Parts: sequence; C-alpha cells; structure tokens
Amino acid sequence: MKKRLLTIGLLLLLLLPEVEAQRKKVGLVLSGGGAKGVVHIGVLQVLEKAGIPVDVIVGTSMGSIVGGLYAIGYTADQLDSLVRNQDWMFLLSDKVNRYDLSFGEKDQDAKYLFSVPFDRGKRRPVGFVSGQNVYNLFTDLTIGYHDSLDFMKLPIPFACVAADMFQRKEIVLKDGYLVQAMRASMAIPGVFTPVKKGNQVLVDGGIMNNFPTDVARALGAEIVIGVDVQADLMTEDKLESVSGVIPQIINLLCMNKHEDNQKLADLVIRPDMKGYSAASFSNRAIDSLLSRGKVAALHQWSEIVQLKEKIGISPEDHVRNTITGDPGEIVIRNIIIRGLSSKEEGWVRRKMRMQENSVITLNDIHREIATLYGTKAFSAVNYRLLGNAPYDLELNLKSNPMSAINIGFRFDSEDMAAILLNTTLNYRALRGSQLSLTGRLSKNPYVRLEYTLENTFLRGFNLAYMFRYNDVDYYRKGKKMNNVTYRYHAGELGLSSLYLRNFKFQVGLRYEYFDYNSLLFSNEDEVMTVRPEGFFSYYGFALFDTYDRRFYPSRGMFLRVGYSLYTDNLGTYDGGAPFSALSFNFRPVISLSDRLKLLPAAYGRVLIGNSPAYSYMNNLGGTEFERYNSQQMPFLGINHVEVFENSVIVGKLEFRQRMGRKHYLSVVGNYAFQDDNFFDIFGRKGIWGGGVGYSRDTMLGPIDLMFSFSDWTEKLGCYFNLGFYF
Repeated sequence: MKKRLLTIGLLLLLLLPEVEAQRKKVGLVLSGGGAKGVVHIGVLQVLEKAGIPVDVIVGTSMGSIVGGLYAIGYTADQLDSLVRNQDWMFLLSDKVNRYDLSFGEKDQDAKYLFSVPFDRGKRRPVGFVSGQNVYNLFTDLTIGYHDSLDFMKLPIPFACVAADMFQRKEIVLKDGYLVQAMRASMAIPGVFTPVKKGNQVLVDGGIMNNFPTDVARALGAEIVIGVDVQADLMTEDKLESVSGVIPQIINLLCMNKHEDNQKLADLVIRPDMKGYSAASFSNRAIDSLLSRGKVAALHQWSEIVQLKEKIGISPEDHVRNTITGDPGEIVIRNIIIRGLSSKEEGWVRRKMRMQENSVITLNDIHREIATLYGTKAFSAVNYRLLGNAPYDLELNLKSNPMSAINIGFRFDSEDMAAILLNTTLNYRALRGSQLSLTGRLSKNPYVRLEYTLENTFLRGFNLAYMFRYNDVDYYRKGKKMNNVTYRYHAGELGLSSLYLRNFKFQVGLRYEYFDYNSLLFSNEDEVMTVRPEGFFSYYGFALFDTYDRRFYPSRGMFLRVGYSLYTDNLGTYDGGAPFSALSFNFRPVISLSDRLKLLPAAYGRVLIGNSPAYSYMNNLGGTEFERYNSQQMPFLGINHVEVFENSVIVGKLEFRQRMGRKHYLSVVGNYAFQDDNFFDIFGRKGIWGGGVGYSRDTMLGPIDLMFSFSDWTEKLGCYFNLGFYF
C-alpha cells in the first residue's frame, strides 16, 4: 500500500511542473500618448474576446490611467462607456462649474480674455493645470483603493512609470496612493503641475520610458503584449501646435529606449493614429480612437491566437474580479479635514451638510468639494475614503490664494474698441482680504479700486473708489437730442454683506459726484438745467444667480432686487425729503428641449419722491444693463440710450435655438410701460419692439449680431459685438 502511494506521489510531482509550465505569466504594456491612449481600451476589448489573461499591467501616462483602472477590476466595456461619457475639456482643466463659484467669483466670470496667476514672493508651479477635476474623477473611480497600497497586490498587479524632474531618472511606481501614481504618470511637463512624493518631483514618465516593456519583464512577465501609440518623429512642416511639439520632444527624449523596448515585446499592436494627436479629446475623436484600437487588434488576430496557444490557457484564466463603479450609498465614520486653520475648519464643519457617522453619496462629496474649490482660495481640494466601510472621509485642501493679472478685450458697433485691465491681490485663504484695481480703456474709460475684507463667509467689509469719464449721446425717439460729458467720482462703503454660493445681500453707504460739462438738457418738451452735484445714498440689494453660464445660459435664473435712498447731506435732498429708487430684474431660463430655450424676462425701475435728480432718471435703450450708468435698462428696438419717465417696466420674451455646439439663433420681443406715476403705468399705451439675432460662443468671447425695430423709434437698428461684456 505504501509503495502504491509513493508511486502516485511521484507521478503528481512530475506532472505538476508540466501543468504549471503550460501557463506563462502575461504582461500588458500600455504606452503614453494623451488622447491617443484611448485606443488601449479597444485593444483590451479584443484581448478579452480572445480570452487572453493579464497577470501584470504596466503603463505610462494615459496608459497608466487605463491600466490602473483595468487592474482594479474595470472591464474594457466599462472603460469604453466611461471615456465616451466624459466632458474632457472640463476634466483636463481646473475650471469650476459656474453654479459652484462663490458669488464674488461669479461676478468676475467670463469677463476676461485671459488671466495670468501669480503668487507674491513664490514661484508659480511648472504647469498650467493642477489637475483638480481629473484627480477627483480618478478618486471617484477607485473607491476601495484609496489607502496606501502595494500595487502588486491589486486584483491585477500594476506599475506605472513617472520621471523625477530633478534627479533626472525614471521612477517605477509600485506602491503608495494609486490615484497619485496615475496622476504623476500623466503630468506632462509644462501642461500639468508636477506631483510631489516625498523628495521626488514627478512628471509624465513618457519623457523617460514611454513603452515600458522592460518594467513588465522585470516584474516577471514571460509573455509581453504591448500597445504602442507613440508617434514617429514628425517633419518640420507638421510641427504646427503645442499638441504636436510636446509629443515630438517626448519622442526625442526616449527614442533609443523605445526602440530597445519594442524588441522586448512578443506582440506589439500599433493602431493607426493618422489624423489624431495627444489633444484629440472631442466626442468624434474618442469614438474613432476606440474603433481604431479594435481594428488594429483584430488585424493581428492570428498573432493573438498563436500567442494564446503559447501562453497555455486554463479555464480559471477567464475569471477575474470586476468593479461596479458607483458605490451608491457610502457609510462614513469620521470626517478629517487637512489644510485649514482650526477656525477655518470649524466654519467648514458648521456649514457642511455631511455629518460624521452618517450615510452619504458621491454627489454629497462632490457638492462639498465644489463649494470649497469655488471660493478660489485653494489650488486643490481632494478627498479619500480610508479603510473599509464605515470609511474615514479625508478632505485635503491646499491653500493657495493666487493673485492674478487679467485682461479683457471687446469691440462693438457703439463704442468701438475697449480693453479691460485688472490686477487682484489675494491675502490668506478663507478668512482674508482682497485688493483689486480695474481699469477700462475706451471712449468711456474708468478706473476702480476696491478693498474687501472677509472675516467669515457670512460677514464682510467693502471699500471702493471709482472714477469714470462718460461721453454719452442721448436720443429721443431715435433722434439725437444731447451729448452729455461728465466726470464721475464714487466712494462706497459696504457696511454689511452676506455671500452664499448663489445668493448675495449687501447694504451700504455711497457717495457719488457728477461733474457735468453740459449745462442744459432738453427732452422734447422740457429744458432742464444740469449742474455738478454730489449725492449720499443708502443702498441695499439682494441678488440670486443660478445661471450655468454667464452668456447663453441653458438653465438657472437671475433675480436682483435693489433699493436706494438719495440725499445731498445724508438726511435731505435740496432742502426737502430725499427721493428713492426701487428696481427689479428677473430673468429665468426655461428649457423647451436640449437645444431650444425660452428666456422670459421682467425688469423695471421706479423713482419715488418729488423731483428726482437728473443724474438718476430712468434710462432705456441699447442691449445691456448699466452700460453708461447704473439705471440704464436694455430695450430691443431702441438702439441708443434715452431718458424715460419715473416708472418703467419692461417685459421680454426670447426664443433661442442652438445650432451645432456654439451657434445660436434668437427671436426676441419686448414691451415697455412708462409713466411718472407708478399707479397709472398700465393705463397708457406701451412701446413694443423686437428683433432677430445670430450669436456664436468663441474663445474671444461672445459674437452677437442683432437686427431690431420698435414703434418708438420706427427705425431699423443693427448692433454687433465681439468679446466679453464689461
């Protein structure tokens, strides 16, 4: 009996190595290439179809992203769906959705053509994009893998390649924080800011090793399949943009190693990349690149099948752990906040909707991050879910109140060209101050100096001075009546303010001095003497703004209600009772379809009291609010500013159709009522007007061309604008 058992045991020992030898360790290598790396997913779909197992994955740049997600359990089909449903232009920027901006930042939104940030006394990080949005996407996708890990213990062992900027050497990342490793591997020098890990300053590994088959071999891969999207060296005539120059530099830096590493692969799949670059992130390009990955792999199907036979496949090799993606409800135990002072942390905790020992969702985390990042007090706001459920939620905030120099440009058919210059100095983060100097160079120039001190988000102090020179032609029923020139000085003290994400309330005291050169103002049937005059006013306003975009919004609403009491000595006006002004402006967006929007509007202004000063009389006309003064209201069909009676109410209806991605056609109608007595305003015949227009959203700002007509002027009007309104 013992002899028989010994014989069986010896046979098993002889057979086991043979079975083991049938199964070779397969390494998958995914090269860098920006958007071109999307083809990796198409190749993976074919490899899955062929039943090729993957035992270790090594990636560089975009290859590290695809490889890292595949390593923790995402299938090729899941990755396909993921890349098709991303707003890549938003992800690869540090932009904040307008809805999430603090109100102070909303006011500056879409006003400047470009902005140059700087940090007083410090060097600006080497890179334009910190990676805020893409980093948080990676974090969302890797829940369950947020702790410091050994990447060799992931469902599929994984490594990615980065480069140390100062040690000038290749760094193979095999442990640590997975999201940080993927972000480091894709940190294209000059585009994304580097990632600091201990004493290392890491950038895109493609500059050292863009096709790391040698790393896969070092990790024990016996069979190596590589997907290579690195472009061949381009000729001089093809180097026309940054998206072409950067890959060329990377190719030159690692050309010799790339050629050597190609020889280490058993199978190299090189999809056709003609017509696409590292920056080809449009929806059409993504679809095409996914398809090209499949086509390239299918073209080498016979080689894949031969390789499969060489590997030696067992039934168990077709089974792999998969990940579901959205975790749904998340149970958290503790909330840890890093990067704030104790007072700031206390404020954040009080305002946070998330609570410790509760159940939350990813949307809850996104909302808190967006609120903090929207203050622009931080260069990065990220999170981690540590441990197992119930998790510890860690919020990491990097305080960096960057100052900026901003430049805007505009051309329109009324005032011709205008340039807006601004410099804003920020001090501290959540609890601090801001000094801003803004100047406009145009026919009607101005300069504004403003200092804001916020001791919390809910209380603030505002001090401002403004000088403006106005040269304005006033019309009456389309006919020029007066040219008014004056110098305007204003000092403002904001005594109390309330700033929330979409709501602002402020009260204060303002002094305004109008130094007129024109002494007589005629308005058809009356002549008024206009003299230099100064006013003290007490003001207050409430503002609610949920527009998703400042120009051409597709959802949200805008509401402003304001009141001002005018005096010439803080108590009376011209020896009698002061006069006042009540204004309102309501403009919602109603979505009729994805492309067709209905934009109703109602706005107006009512002067209350006897003999209001000329400087505050209601002005109507033009296409925008407050173009020449704070009381100007637009009316389509009245092409120039005109003085109207003490009470003015306007109703407006606009249908706006989007064509393509950035083209718009509009049909607009508006109707105005006016009277010196508010209670008689609807007893008189109103004024109607309307028009049609074409608009386009461009990098230079909105382009607007509008044709209009009204029964008030009985003239056809045409208005053209290029650039942001300011």
